[in-house]
Amino acid sequence: MSSLNLDSREWNKLFPSDINTESDSILFIHRLFTVTLSVLTAKRHIFSNDHFSSKKLGSLFVPLFTRPTSLIEQKRFNSTVFSWIQGVSQAISQSY
Repeated sequence: MSSLNLDSREWNKLFPSDINTESDSILFIHRLFTVTLSVLTAKRHIFSNDHFSSKKLGSLFVPLFTRPTSLIEQKRFNSTVFSWIQGVSQAISQSY
């Protein structure tokens, strides 16, 4: 099993460095969900590669959502992904 060499600066680019308050915790959960959703949709090829950019997290390159270039793709992507994110974000904010 390989270890993940993770630099705190890389981690802090994606996630809050300190989680001391409820709002910090909510921000962390939102970002963790977004990263998870990005990775799952990229690995399952739900959207084309131009919907993702690669960010370094330790020895891993994590695909993260970016805005698509074509207007048709942008509408499809926005209506699907952002409805998922909005639903989960509301649930997190309401402490479900």
